[in-house]
Amino acid sequence: MDSAEKIVGGMQDGEKPVLSVRELSVAFGGKSSTRRKFPKFWEKVVEEESPLQVTDRVSFDIFPGEFFALVGESGCGKSVTAMSILRLLPYPSAKIVNGEVMFETDGATRTDLVKLPLEDLQKIRGSEIACIFQEPMQALNPVVTIKKQLLEVFKFGAFRVSGGEPRGVSSGESRAKEPLAIIREQLLAAGFKDPDRVLDSYPHELSGGMLQRICIVMALLPKPKLIVADEPTTALDVTVQAQVLKVLKQLAEKTGTAVLLITHNMGIVSEYAHRVAVMYAGRIVECGPVREVIGHPIHPYTQGLLAAIPESHSEMRNLQAIPGSVPHPKDFVAGCRFADRCSRCTAECKKETLPPKVGSAGHFANCFNAKEFS
Repeated sequence: MDSAEKIVGGMQDGEKPVLSVRELSVAFGGKSSTRRKFPKFWEKVVEEESPLQVTDRVSFDIFPGEFFALVGESGCGKSVTAMSILRLLPYPSAKIVNGEVMFETDGATRTDLVKLPLEDLQKIRGSEIACIFQEPMQALNPVVTIKKQLLEVFKFGAFRVSGGEPRGVSSGESRAKEPLAIIREQLLAAGFKDPDRVLDSYPHELSGGMLQRICIVMALLPKPKLIVADEPTTALDVTVQAQVLKVLKQLAEKTGTAVLLITHNMGIVSEYAHRVAVMYAGRIVECGPVREVIGHPIHPYTQGLLAAIPESHSEMRNLQAIPGSVPHPKDFVAGCRFADRCSRCTAECKKETLPPKVGSAGHFANCFNAKEFS
């Protein structure tokens, strides 16, 4: 039994999710009256545009130790969904207008992060839920050594206890050595053969792949329950991508940390994820175990994404592109948002009703004319 089967088996046995997102909707902007001065030196009250809802009733669960992928084209709302979990979207321009994000804080207690006061949410950020961002050079401080930045995790992160010292660190000289010993151990596990040289380096002295592995180590040091990885390999070449993701998966499995992986690469999903949710125009259109979604996709959009993946040179074929592009949020419709790009679209698809859920509880899609494809 491999890790993917173990994860699915755990869910079937009634294991509770570490994170449950329910009916989450995020909007940008809002209608308001402002006074603006025009060239002829007179003022006028201008009505701003109504808010644009960019995600619509997004729901999914992530279980302990699971690698959960959220995929789709650029502009589908993947990053907005991920950043809204910790409310990292710019306020007040972005607002959560509906839904809840239930997070397991201490085993028995489940907390809605949407309603949590900001002061309490800041205690969860970086400690119980960590983030790995797209561009490591922007995530790290360019004028501070790697050592100092990693030690800050112990100073400000979840390691602090009531006495104000890092958890598990003894008094005296060993108190200063213990965090560095933990950091060196993690750097070695991440594939660094010379951790001392890396620790004494500045970000600009290391490659993109090395910096991203350092960001992974930084996220894992406080042993969070969940890591949000927002396209962490976008700026890396293919070989380094594989190396970084392998390190992330190995370290996450070792610590039992769940990972929410945001990506548009179905190849990465098939190699590393346990379950996947396919997102289009702010909605989840298909969700299930990776083997089932990739082996037997139900939704036409998922089928189109898989048909557009290049195969090996020995089996070259014409790629099947999906016509059109993801609509702008101002053009979102109440019914099926993929209808204008779908080859199986019928008149029913363009009605002002939500597509029905088809399939099983473990693998489902939202479509009027869904059919299994293999």
